Amino acid sequence: MYFRTIVIGAIAIVILGIYYQNYFISKHHNERRAWVTLLGTEDYFPGVLALVRSLKRANSIYPLVVMMTKDVCSDEAQQLILNEGCSIRFIEDFYPTSETVYSYPHFFHAWKKLRAFEMVDICDKCVFLDADIILLQNIDELFDLNDNISFAAVQTCTCNLRKISTFPESWKPENCPYTREQYSNNTTHDNSPANVIFNAGLFLFRPNLTIFQQMLEALNTWDLTEFKFAEQDFLNKFYHDTWTRIPFIYHGIKVFSKSHPHLWDLSKLKTIHYVNAKPWQKSDEGNVEYEIINRLWWEAYEWRSEKK
Repeated sequence: MYFRTIVIGAIAIVILGIYYQNYFISKHHNERRAWVTLLGTEDYFPGVLALVRSLKRANSIYPLVVMMTKDVCSDEAQQLILNEGCSIRFIEDFYPTSETVYSYPHFFHAWKKLRAFEMVDICDKCVFLDADIILLQNIDELFDLNDNISFAAVQTCTCNLRKISTFPESWKPENCPYTREQYSNNTTHDNSPANVIFNAGLFLFRPNLTIFQQMLEALNTWDLTEFKFAEQDFLNKFYHDTWTRIPFIYHGIKVFSKSHPHLWDLSKLKTIHYVNAKPWQKSDEGNVEYEIINRLWWEAYEWRSEKK
């Protein structure tokens, strides 16, 4: 078995700690809706604060549920999160035991995102947002996508301009869906699933224990060593022929500003995803070329409601 613990059905609701109140979860036409994020490590605590403040700045009507293990941060940090109006969902660890070499070591913690599919006791429809994302505009309309859509996300860039060796070999500009139109018809493009994928930093989904059980079964069957991007690769395989593509403007991954400057229009983008170097990690040299974009993160982090 790949997993140390498998918790399903009603047992999950008993074992997992839940720190929330029902009135935090917004109802729309009798449907409970919420944003969800993961505080996988304490390093992402500033990101959670910037995310929730950007949601409030954009006047979102839906609350943010923060998933975390009970020991990931201090009681004081948890209280600060609650003070921002968030709910806290305590979860159990969720780690595969494969020998996967991830593209980045911290991807190991991202498997805990899958716990969101267990949250049937508090949510009917959710949008997951990584904790290094901020909103530039309101995106509440994502919750109003067709009810037949069970999973939706934004197709990602596969240019790999930095030529990171742990990324798939086929990731190059000529194979990226966003740049194919720039090449002649005589150029051969690699249309393999590795190049037509979504980024799992933002996705719409419906919590469902049956789906979660199917995920567990897949994780105990599939070769996890092929999932260099951890849960992102897994979700792409799990939803490979059923996911719905939503427009790029809903998930502005910051590297697009370098690989696809013709698409990077801050007046139209609704979110920015600060992959790789984080704005709050000031000593990281990877921040140098993103100084202007990083200022937008700091504006969100430092935002305070006038009502306070």
